[in-house]
Amino acid sequence: MRDHTTATAAESGPALKERAGVVNALLDGAQTVLVRHPTLDPGTIDERFALYPAYSHQEPSRYRSRYEGYYHRSSAKPEAGVPIRAVADIREEYAVSTDDLEALADHYVYTPDGLRDKYDPDGELRVLLLRVAELDSPALITERGSYRGCRAWIDLADDAPIEPDAATPVLDDATFAERRAAVRDALE
Repeated sequence: MRDHTTATAAESGPALKERAGVVNALLDGAQTVLVRHPTLDPGTIDERFALYPAYSHQEPSRYRSRYEGYYHRSSAKPEAGVPIRAVADIREEYAVSTDDLEALADHYVYTPDGLRDKYDPDGELRVLLLRVAELDSPALITERGSYRGCRAWIDLADDAPIEPDAATPVLDDATFAERRAAVRDALE
């Protein structure tokens, strides 16, 4: 990740690419963490960012059976454009081993083996605890060539305005505090 200046209302800004099914799970509050390979996300980011749903390389076998619906709802990119429906910020970050994935299994929609398959990790992974908020005015944007490829972070173009401050948290404060405590407990 890179350092960015804070985006103001209706400006372009950073976006994190994540599988569309996972973005939907984050929006529904079914998932509050992202497990990432450290080589995909070097550094830190200290501002709100958009969640950019990626439709390629989704694998239904990675989902826990009760969450397979997230894959099926998001298996094909909409022809009208890419829907940007949420923003998030990182509240906590942890370095974990693949052994920790079992303890965190209640906090994401993939199976632990599905995550191992996705990242094929040799060492540590990063766990990002996200506070996700649904945009009051979702944006439907055109996918640009600069958004494609295997990269985690992209900069949205000026013609893709996102209003990061005009969003409502998907989990209330008490529920988010409970999830944060549960993640901490799982990693102790």
